[in-house]
Amino acid sequence: MKKGEKLVVVGCSGAGGPAAMLAKKLMPEVDVTVIRKEPNFIVR
Repeated sequence: MKKGEKLVVVGCSGAGGPAAMLAKKLMPEVDVTVIRKEPNFIVR
């Protein structure tokens, strides 16, 4: 992805949260947004 592009991840409790964190770590120039329903991040 190019600098300034946006990545939207839907869901956070399954694979979405780790995927969003990994995407931000691998591509710090990309804006990552997570859409989730639960109020807290659940670590399993």
